[in-house]
Amino acid sequence: MKVLITTDLHYRAAWFEWLIREASHFDAVFIAGDFLDIFIAEPQTTQAADVQLWLRRLAKVTKLAICSGNHDNAGVQVVRDRAPVYEWLADLSRVPNLIADGCTRLVDNIIVTTVPYYCTPVQKAVWLDRGASLRKSRPECKWVVLHHVPPPLRQSPMGEEVEAGELLNTYQPDFFISGHIHNLPFEPGNDWRMQVNRTVVIVPGQLPGAPFPNHVIIDLPSGEGRWIFW
Repeated sequence: MKVLITTDLHYRAAWFEWLIREASHFDAVFIAGDFLDIFIAEPQTTQAADVQLWLRRLAKVTKLAICSGNHDNAGVQVVRDRAPVYEWLADLSRVPNLIADGCTRLVDNIIVTTVPYYCTPVQKAVWLDRGASLRKSRPECKWVVLHHVPPPLRQSPMGEEVEAGELLNTYQPDFFISGHIHNLPFEPGNDWRMQVNRTVVIVPGQLPGAPFPNHVIIDLPSGEGRWIFW
């Protein structure tokens, strides 16, 4: 499975359009949160409606998996599978080819878990436990977790990163895909791909002024990949 991984699109129409144009070259696209931008004047509910349309178009081109980030709290939350998900993201679960926020699904031979940002660790365990159970029954499958905040990879991690690290150490998926810290892979001693115990952590980072989003192209079964930025 050849996958394009990106994150932190922050309501940049040109980036969404770029993804829609490029998506046909990949078996799947994974996006690790922050579709909206809380720092601009456009109401978040308006942003969410636009992003829904872009994601629906993207899912018509290739398989798509998404998780929410800290900018994506538009509208109201609904309880789905015993844990909260924002309604505008939950609505996307009805779109063919799209693994929405708060899901564990088997796609070909890849287990995909998408973890919402606005959940407690106990609530996140709803979907992570399902992923762990599925991997136990299908040990030949790779397990990919989309979680917006990365585990501790820098000298002074925030509390959210420590929490992410605890989840990673508990479940140890094969891949842990994150965003949130835009400059993380550019910092000395860091990279877009880092090993944490048995888990490969992928953080594409982001450059806000670039004509296309930072992204990683990876073959998930083999783990071979490359990082592309402007």
